[in-house]
Amino acid sequence: MRFKSVRKVEKLNKRKVITHSIIQFTLTLFLLYSSFFIIGVPIEFVVPYLIVFGVSLYLANKYSGKTLRFYKNSNGIIFVDLGWFSNFSYILATITHIVITSLGIILRLGLLEKTGMDYKLTFFFFGEAMTIFLLVTIIFDFLLIYGKAALAGMHRRMLIHYKLILSGKEEVKEETR
Repeated sequence: MRFKSVRKVEKLNKRKVITHSIIQFTLTLFLLYSSFFIIGVPIEFVVPYLIVFGVSLYLANKYSGKTLRFYKNSNGIIFVDLGWFSNFSYILATITHIVITSLGIILRLGLLEKTGMDYKLTFFFFGEAMTIFLLVTIIFDFLLIYGKAALAGMHRRMLIHYKLILSGKEEVKEETR
């Protein structure tokens, strides 16, 4: 199986790109909120999170022009190939963060003890269970922030190219499928 067959090629539409970006940003904020108030990540991590977001956004905006591929079909509709890595990293981080948050809620509410399960037997070689979840949450928060910043940079670059294509200042090759 080639990577090209799993890449996401979609019709480019300004409203769709902005809506997609807002939904992702809202989900990212909700998941980060859960990191601070459910898992217990120290609030001081806001600063490194913002730095990682800013650096990732800058780099994604600067270099995403090399990964985006634009096509035009015979009807003149413009399509964009987003690649696979940024979508993959964002989806992976989102899913794992939801799982981590769910497990954190289970540990915080003591649901394992209430059902008679001993979580200390499961995590005995790692140390304190909440410390493990805190560390794993921070790692996946950084991955989530990187994925969102990369997609935001790509969306911004996509809209810039789209505007140039519509104005005729940039040429797009015809799709040969």
